[in-house]
Amino acid sequence: MSSQALLLKYSGTQVVPTDLTGDFKTDRIKIFGKGGFIRDKPLVKALMMLCGYLKAEAYVTPDETFQDQIVPIYDGRKSRFWFIQWCSALMARVTNYFQALLGVRDEDRDAIKQDIDAIIDEFLSRRNPRYDVKLTITFDDTTPAYTVELEVYMA
Repeated sequence: MSSQALLLKYSGTQVVPTDLTGDFKTDRIKIFGKGGFIRDKPLVKALMMLCGYLKAEAYVTPDETFQDQIVPIYDGRKSRFWFIQWCSALMARVTNYFQALLGVRDEDRDAIKQDIDAIIDEFLSRRNPRYDVKLTITFDDTTPAYTVELEVYMA
């Protein structure tokens, strides 16, 4: 991908609270907030950028990396649909990962990571073929935190 034209690069990290309860809805809100405040979270910003939300750039903070332009990888009529699908699936599994890490959910973290990778692969397989996309979510179990890295290239 490095020889292709880079259209978008974004990276952001979020530290996750350690007082998760085991209740999915409560913990998802603790991690991602609710309503309009979810836009402040790196995972949501990356997904907004993938789906062509131009305003996503306004939410980038100084400690995050952002360069170039926001490019929708889906047909414009479907972008909102894909954004909702991405958010629903990935926010759920990231929440589950931190619940498992903190001992309030009985599920293997490696299996959750595999699910996250499978979700990313599935959604990226439906993108506009004009773009090559690299989206990774990595976890820091000691902090706890996650980092999202996004790169979009012209194919």
